[in-house]
Amino acid sequence: MGRQMKKIEDKQQRNIAFAKRKNGLLKKAYELYALCDVHVALIFFSPSGKLFVFNAKGSVEEIIHKYVSLPTYMRQRFKDETIVKALVDQMLQDSMRTNSRESRGDAVRYQIQPKAIEDEIEKYKAELAEVDRKLDCYLKSPNKWDSLAELQSRMEKIGTAKVKVQSRKRELLSQNQSANASLENSSVE
Repeated sequence: MGRQMKKIEDKQQRNIAFAKRKNGLLKKAYELYALCDVHVALIFFSPSGKLFVFNAKGSVEEIIHKYVSLPTYMRQRFKDETIVKALVDQMLQDSMRTNSRESRGDAVRYQIQPKAIEDEIEKYKAELAEVDRKLDCYLKSPNKWDSLAELQSRMEKIGTAKVKVQSRKRELLSQNQSANASLENSSVE
């Protein structure tokens, strides 16, 4: 029926597959947070042992602590829950002592701040709207120009452009005449 899932034996191919799937997983986790406004935490290690962490709407420690704090009947049980609770408590203490967004040795923590991403998207949308507005003034038909002031402004811009075009035309003609004179001189000799 479907493709059988098995470990990729070639180390290079395994690393390539990891990189592609990691990015896809992080994208899906962010979309889940953004669309559904849910707490999301991912912790995984690359084939080389590098740590990757994603969290949205709370730190990883807070999300795991929230899970561990649920009544037993509301969640799946870990094999050794006392160890998990101890690890979560240790993580919470560590995160209070150090900034959870810093790199730790060889381990890389990928932190995605959804608010920062949303702010950046809004900034680019504003820039795009400004470019569209500026471009619109050149694409509008003269019949759609609304005021005398706008018509006057357009005429001035067209006049300036016309002067630049005429100047460039004179330069090109001068260069062309110089080239022709140089060709005539070389053919006479």
